[in-house]
Amino acid sequence: MTARTIRLPEGFYLHELEAIDSTNDEAKRLADKGAQSGALVLARSQTSGRGRRGRDWSSPVGNLYSSLLLRPTCSLAEAARLTFLIAVAMAEAIETVTGQQVRPDCKWPNDLMVNGRKICGILLESASNQGSATDYLVIGAGVNVAFFPEDSERPATSLATLGAPVSVDDLVSTYIARVAHWLPIWETEGFTPIREAWLIRGYGIGNPVVARLTERELEGTFIGLDDDGSLILRDDSGVEHRIGAGEVFFST
Repeated sequence: MTARTIRLPEGFYLHELEAIDSTNDEAKRLADKGAQSGALVLARSQTSGRGRRGRDWSSPVGNLYSSLLLRPTCSLAEAARLTFLIAVAMAEAIETVTGQQVRPDCKWPNDLMVNGRKICGILLESASNQGSATDYLVIGAGVNVAFFPEDSERPATSLATLGAPVSVDDLVSTYIARVAHWLPIWETEGFTPIREAWLIRGYGIGNPVVARLTERELEGTFIGLDDDGSLILRDDSGVEHRIGAGEVFFST
């Protein structure tokens, strides 16, 4: 295995693997063994990668597969909003390492898009401690660096396809540096600065959206994020709906 040139800021440490079933699963195993906050699991490939709702995540060598272990001292509901922090950090990292050639948009709740195509998926998994308190979070982030799946449910792309080939090591280093920038802000100022940074890159704001919920489907306009990270949809009658979970489809 060739030597890697990953640089992590203080408080973060690397668990590097050639291949693994899932970086999220490995990070959870480390957490259950008492690993500290800041552990980053990185693999060249995954044999059982997955996205939201258990969907398979194609994992060929050449893309970025990472999972970050965090142990925030807050409720699970508050900790779940770190998904938005990770999205902002990764979007900034991609923009930086591509020399501003690629500027990803943040798609609610946990994807990054370029030209209407998915380039990054984020998967947050958590464990509680004494009820609603957070024991740990594992936040997986996969980026299509060299390849993208041709048969994915929704159109995808890669940095190489966009004419912006980058080093996975440089992308990881920059990504964690941006996480290290945003985490203290989140800890001292709460979700508001993260929400504002996310909205600057918000995918589909002001455009039609369809939200498929468990028992119904809503149509309207995506007008922003609530203070808790819920998507705000305004229907044709002017009524605003807060959507905390569901499948959303944008027309942009």
